[in-house]
Order: sequence, then structure tokens, then C-alpha cells
Amino acid sequence: LFDGLAKAFSNEEYAAPPEGIKATARHILVKTPEEVSEIMSQIGSTPFASLADKYSTCPSSARGGSLGSFKPGTMVKEFDEVVFNVETNIGEVVGPVQTQFGYHLIVVDKRTGV
Repeated sequence: LFDGLAKAFSNEEYAAPPEGIKATARHILVKTPEEVSEIMSQIGSTPFASLADKYSTCPSSARGGSLGSFKPGTMVKEFDEVVFNVETNIGEVVGPVQTQFGYHLIVVDKRTGV
């Protein structure tokens, strides 16, 4: 997922973000739409962090899916497009978002400067 940083710097259509823009987010990464369906059926009744720990293939699963704080261009483009979109509600589960890594269910916990 963090390979997105190198790609962002080499991708001319993805310009450097203005200073001060950043977000804090969590995610669950899985390989198949079926896994997404299984997880979505548990959203609301099971804490997101528990679902991340149980299902996510990302190392962030050990932290409940937390990716910490990051700036635009740190993650892959499809992920950034959701996280830094002002129409994405803080605290809501969004997805699935498909990237080269699989399918993400994303929760934006905080967004500043957008």
C-alpha cells in the first residue's frame, strides 16, 4: 500500500498536495468480493478493529486496521480518492474500494485541510 508514495512522485497527473492536507484512516484489506460481503454482514454488530484483526491481510490488522495519519499521495490513488473526498463521511465504512492489492473497506477517522 505504501508503494503508492513512489508512484505518486512519478505520476504527472497526481500533483503534490497543498500543505496541511492529511487524514487518519483505518481499513480492512481482503482478496475477494465474497470476503467483503462476509465482513459487511458483521459491520455494526462487531467492532471494526476486531474485523480488521480477523480478516485483513494488511499488516495494519494488528493495529485494528489503523494506518495512522498520512498525506495525499502516500497511498494508492484509488484509496486516496476515497479518503480525501469531502463527500466521504467521517466515521462511516466505505467500500469496497478495489486497488491492485485487493478490496478495501475504509473508515476515515479524521481529515484536515481539504
